[in-house]
Amino acid sequence: MKKRFPKWLLSALTLVISLLVFSGLVFAAEEIEDDAPGLVEAKIVTEVLDWGETVTAIRLEYSEEIRSNAIVQNNEYPGTLTYLVMGDYEIDCVYVNNTGVKDDVEPSGKYVFLNFCVGSHDWIDYRDYVTFNTTEKSRPQCEAIYFYQNEEIETVSGKTIAPSGRTRTSGEIRMGIDEFTSVQYESELLEDDVVFYYHIYIPEGYEERSDELADLPLVVHFPSGDVNYDDYSGLYYGALLSHNDATEWVMPEAQSENPAFVLTFGCSERLSDYGEIYVEIIDSLIETYNIDTSRIYAIGLAGGGATMWDTILNHPDLFAGSISTSYEFYEVYGAEEAVSKCAELLDILPCWFFVGEDDYSGQSYDNPDDTRVKSQRLIDTGRELIEEGYQIDIAYGEDGEDMWNGLLRGEKAEAQAEEQLSRAEENGSTNLITVFTANTIRQTGHWSWTAVYTNPVVRSWLFQQVNETPYRPAA
Repeated sequence: MKKRFPKWLLSALTLVISLLVFSGLVFAAEEIEDDAPGLVEAKIVTEVLDWGETVTAIRLEYSEEIRSNAIVQNNEYPGTLTYLVMGDYEIDCVYVNNTGVKDDVEPSGKYVFLNFCVGSHDWIDYRDYVTFNTTEKSRPQCEAIYFYQNEEIETVSGKTIAPSGRTRTSGEIRMGIDEFTSVQYESELLEDDVVFYYHIYIPEGYEERSDELADLPLVVHFPSGDVNYDDYSGLYYGALLSHNDATEWVMPEAQSENPAFVLTFGCSERLSDYGEIYVEIIDSLIETYNIDTSRIYAIGLAGGGATMWDTILNHPDLFAGSISTSYEFYEVYGAEEAVSKCAELLDILPCWFFVGEDDYSGQSYDNPDDTRVKSQRLIDTGRELIEEGYQIDIAYGEDGEDMWNGLLRGEKAEAQAEEQLSRAEENGSTNLITVFTANTIRQTGHWSWTAVYTNPVVRSWLFQQVNETPYRPAA
C-alpha cells in the first residue's frame, strides 16, 4: 500500500527542522570538514511565461557531481524528501546536470534544480505570481528563498554531503533576460532627460564582427507600453520581463532552429514614436556585427505595431518580413486610411497578423459608431483587400471554423500553423491573418502574442522571408 505525506506533516517536519537549527543540533556549514563536498551557491531562477517573469526554480551548485538517483524527492513509499522549501513554493521535480541550464536533465552533474509548480493560470490572480509590481510598474529584486537539504546526498566520488540547516538563495538567474546585452544609447532624436537603453541578444561566437562568420538575421522587436517599466538594475527591462514576445526568440530551442540577433529597448519614458531611433541603432549594429541585411525582421506587440508599421512605410527597403499581434489599422490610421495603409504595407513585404476573436481593446477608438471588435476590423480589412486583388489567407472561414485554438502548444499548435501555411501556398497568399477563438487566450483576448511567438512554425515562416535587395544603411 502506498504511503503519502500529508501537507500538515510536511509543515510540521519543516518546523521541527527549524527548531533544530536554532537550537544548534544541526551542524552549521563551517563545522563540516574543509575537504567535504558541499553547497557552493543557490540562486533563484526566473522565466518569462505567458503572464510575465515568474520564479520557477532554484538552482543549487555543489562542489562535486551528484547522480540523479542519489536525490529522492517523493512523498510515496519510502517517503523521502531530500529538499524542503519554505514559503509559498511547492517542488514539482528535482534533477541534475552539468550545464547549469534549467530543464536540461543529465544522469549526473554538480547542479541540482528544484523546479516549482506554477501557481496559477487564472487571469484574475496571475499577478500574484509575477516578479514585478504591476501597480508601480517596477520590478524589485526577488526576496531570498529559504530551503533545507533534508537528507544526506552521496556524490559520484562516493563522498557524502551532509544535511544542511536553513539555507537561503543569494542571487538570480533570469532566463531570457540575462542573455541580452544592454547598451545606453544617446541620440539627437531623444530629449535630454530621457534615458534610453537598447537590449541586444548576440548569438554565441558573434560578439565581434568577422569575415569568417556567416551573417545572421536580425529580429527587431517593437514593444508597447511596457518600455518604461524599471527594475532593480535600472536598465528598463520592461519589454523583456512583462511579456514573452521578445525572450522567446533567444531561448535555446529557438536559437538552435534559427540563430539570430534580437533587438528591443527600454527607456525612462514611454515613447510613442521611436522608429527613427531604431533605424539609427540598426545601422550601427550592422557596422558592428555579422548581420544579414537581407533578413532583418520586424515583430510588434500590440501598440508597438503602430510604430512598426510607420517605420516599415518610411523605410521600405529595411525589413524582409513582419509579424503583428493584437493590433489593427483603424486604431492607428482611422477609417479613411486604414485599408489603404494596410495595402501600402503589403506592397512592401509579407505580413502575418494575429488577433484574438474577443479582443475588445481599441473598440470604437476612432469612431464611436464603429462597434466592431479588433478581430472583425482586421478581417474586414483583409477581405476588402482580397477583393482588390491582394493575396491574403484569413484563418477565420465563413463562420469562424478556421480560427486557431490559442490554448494549444507544441505539436498541436504547430499543426494549426502548418495547415494555414499549406492553404496559403495553395491559394498563392503571401500574407496571412490569424484569429484565435474567443476564450482561448489566457488572461484576456488581447494577449494573442502568448500563443504566437511560442510557435516554432510561425517563427520559421518569418525567417524564410528574404529581401531581394539587401538593406544598405545610410552613408
